[in-house]
Amino acid sequence: MPDSAAQATEAMPVVTPFDSALGAEISNIDLSKPLSDAQFAVVEDAFLKHLVLVFRGQPITDEQQLAFASRFGELEGHINTPTRHKKFDKVQVFSNVKEDGTTLGRHPELGTLVWHTDKSYVAEPSLTTVLRSPEIASEGGDTLFANAQAAYDALDPATRQRIDGLKAVHSWKRSREKVGEAPATADQIAAAPPVEHPIARTHPITGRKCIYVGSHTSHVSGMDHDEGVKLLADLEAHATQDKFIYRHKWQVNDVIMWDNRGTMHCVTPYDAAKEKRAIHRVVVKGDRPF
Repeated sequence: MPDSAAQATEAMPVVTPFDSALGAEISNIDLSKPLSDAQFAVVEDAFLKHLVLVFRGQPITDEQQLAFASRFGELEGHINTPTRHKKFDKVQVFSNVKEDGTTLGRHPELGTLVWHTDKSYVAEPSLTTVLRSPEIASEGGDTLFANAQAAYDALDPATRQRIDGLKAVHSWKRSREKVGEAPATADQIAAAPPVEHPIARTHPITGRKCIYVGSHTSHVSGMDHDEGVKLLADLEAHATQDKFIYRHKWQVNDVIMWDNRGTMHCVTPYDAAKEKRAIHRVVVKGDRPF
């Protein structure tokens, strides 16, 4: 069959936007198979428009998750070595289930419970994060996403003028301290020393600005410490109002991805002593915020 005829009969993804500030479901797609260029173009366009994409009913493997994520760019690991997959170093596993099948009795990573944008504590933060859900909690464990671009647009002109040009320091060490997790190791601090990023970040493709803050921020460069911390907290509170949020209620075999260049996210608590929950995570390297 000629290529043109094959393309004419090829199943194309269907994009259904959510009735919320961001997000869309992508159906009529099988992530266990390589996407054609035409199929990928639909997904990529939806990704830029809607920031969060949900693919339901995708019982894919770690290898297939890695292959799909790699279409968006170079994959990267994580400095949090205890959560690395034993076989695939680019897969991170957030699970409260031990090898004997019992639960840890606690959430496996407290940093995911607070608002953040992935790996903002490095010079070139993650472009996108791709998650899949082989095991979910029956109650709780939802993932919340905030549209930080819409939140920036909704700021009053004086506040936009105030933050344009300001930079915040993002720090893995400070992030760990804020949530009460195990302290950053010397190797982790060396791998991810504190870094400055614009508080009003510009998307490299769409040109839209967003409020680029979250739990990885430490303080505002060149500003009184307490004043800067308050500014960061105020901006985060503004950006995470209900009107800017999509709440994702997980189903088994969901795959979800989002644009870290225009969003923040966090996980809601669940009973980690009784409920079993496992999320496999792959991230794609981004570029330096501006």
